[in-house]
Amino acid sequence: MKNATQTVEQQILGDSWTTDEPMQVLRELCDDIGHRFGGSESERQGGELLKRKMEEYGLENVRIEEFSLASWERGSASLKLLEPVERDFSCIAMPYCPSADLNAEIIDVGEGEQADYERLGDAIKGKIVITDAETNKPGERKSHRIVKYMWAVEYGAAAIVYINQNPGMLHITGALFGHTSIHNPPEQWEVPIPGVGVSWEAGSSIRRLTERSGGSGRMHLQLTNRTFASTSRNVIGEIVGSEQPDEVVLMGGHFDGHDIAQGAGDDGAGTITGLEAARLLVKHKDSITRTVRVICFGSEEIGLLGSFHHAQNTDPDSYRFVLNLDGAGRGEGGHEQVTLCDRPELRPWFERWSQDHHYAFELKDQVSAYSDHYPFALRGVAAGTLNAQDSTAGMIGRGYGHTEADTLDKVHLRGLQMSAALVSRLVYSIANADDWPASERRTDAQVREMLEKNKFLEAAVRTGYLKG
Repeated sequence: MKNATQTVEQQILGDSWTTDEPMQVLRELCDDIGHRFGGSESERQGGELLKRKMEEYGLENVRIEEFSLASWERGSASLKLLEPVERDFSCIAMPYCPSADLNAEIIDVGEGEQADYERLGDAIKGKIVITDAETNKPGERKSHRIVKYMWAVEYGAAAIVYINQNPGMLHITGALFGHTSIHNPPEQWEVPIPGVGVSWEAGSSIRRLTERSGGSGRMHLQLTNRTFASTSRNVIGEIVGSEQPDEVVLMGGHFDGHDIAQGAGDDGAGTITGLEAARLLVKHKDSITRTVRVICFGSEEIGLLGSFHHAQNTDPDSYRFVLNLDGAGRGEGGHEQVTLCDRPELRPWFERWSQDHHYAFELKDQVSAYSDHYPFALRGVAAGTLNAQDSTAGMIGRGYGHTEADTLDKVHLRGLQMSAALVSRLVYSIANADDWPASERRTDAQVREMLEKNKFLEAAVRTGYLKG
């Protein structure tokens, strides 16, 4: 005999498989509205669309949570190799890169890991650093773009050039660490040295040319960009719990993207996964014990600004769990992964859920500091991320993410349906579970211990995420 939970889950599954609603919303978000860069008019329009959809689906307490920021806008960008030969290469400025007119020698730091910087030491000072962008293959952990940038600044580089590690004539982008709070003086909004991204093909050509001259070369960078005061927004809706409304299970992805692409996979698909999961769940709100809050976060790509704003302005003790959906909804479906943020006590519960619900997914437990779960983890809240593999799973780093190729054609309805079906069923169970492990909020001291154990403490302090 079926129990009530099985009946709800069967209805959720049937509902998810008999509609193309998530693809229709994602199409409007990407094709009609565009990139949604943090603080832009495009992001504002995207937020309004998502708010309308939450209201249409019947969510409660639907609202826009607006916050101030220093946004950024790209202008022209020129990269010219002067020595050993003269040649122009296409490049793009990284967000929060200042304007520049710079002529300097270049130095290649290879993968740009700490050992590479240490090996070259004082030779880096005053030069334009050339480095690989992301170098991690699937399953590997390598240094993040921002960390490589900080090392370049620390060693006195004049600028940094990131080389995309995936062929295809695709520029690589990603925000550099700026002081994007509107409360900082404007002269601090931009980063201290310029940073640009080039394609695999351009970077390989630059390296070949300079290698023939013993590794020496000279480059001219000319950039015009601007920062300006603006606003960004989180879009929030809720399914208020029928018995314990003050205890919250949060799910959501970020709806902003980089201005060079549609941001379809990173993270339009994740945003729509959360929105669709909310649509599936709201029909069963009377049977959901605790409040389910769905958030479409703004300005993730430029510093996790939306999630930091929400995490810092809500009671951390109210959260039972935070499920970040950065990377959900991609691919053909059936290849999802849940990564807990150093919460080993939760692993048995997820393993048992997977077995009982006859749906296998990969389960990991490791700290990552570069997505919207992180601000909540810093406040001691139990958090994790659910993502899905796509056709770029064999590529380096983000694959098509953070390039011009992050477009709607890379996302498929089945992937959206399967991620939304999994997320909605998981969240339903987490919100109702009487056997949820006693995952108490960590103290500040325990958070620091977690970060130190996972080698993130220094970066958290240097970026200002955590007080020294």
